[in-house]
Amino acid sequence: MPKVSDEHRAAMRERIQGAALACVAHKGFSNVSMADIIAEAGLSAGAVYVYYRSKEELVVDVGRRVFQERMTALERLRDQDPMPAPAEAIPALMLGLIETEFFPGVAVQVWGEAVRNDSLSEIGRGILDEIGGHIEAYLALWLSSARGLDRAEAAAEGRRLAPAVMGIIQGFAIQSALRGHEFAGYYIDSARALLASL
Repeated sequence: MPKVSDEHRAAMRERIQGAALACVAHKGFSNVSMADIIAEAGLSAGAVYVYYRSKEELVVDVGRRVFQERMTALERLRDQDPMPAPAEAIPALMLGLIETEFFPGVAVQVWGEAVRNDSLSEIGRGILDEIGGHIEAYLALWLSSARGLDRAEAAAEGRRLAPAVMGIIQGFAIQSALRGHEFAGYYIDSARALLASL
């Protein structure tokens, strides 16, 4: 039996993830079944279950991929000289998120489901911790380079500010999901004004 390449596995995951996103966008997270996703992907159940055991696992994997891409983008901003200020970097991060199929509609639905689904909640907390760590590291570097704080002070201040900065990003998701993409520019301007004081 021939070996399956990494490229093939990645393409299959993307195909299944795309099907899941399409189903959730049309029917809502709670109304979608694995059978719906399998049909949308045009694959056999066995082929899909090789990669994902449940829709929760599948949608979380999509979310993890999207947020990892954005965190990589944040790291690239962190490596620029001079490093962009939070009033530039965080809005850039948000604008990148809204260009994905996952954000904001699917993300908000998954967060809502995580409130009552223990396994999804545990995975979600892990992802939030990871995102928070990236934001905290960015803020610490910014505060050290731009504000002259020593390493320990910058780390402590980055840790203190990171949850609120994450809240700005989550608020962007919720308001964009409820008010539509046309509201995004208004929210971004508002976030820039808040973040300018850092």
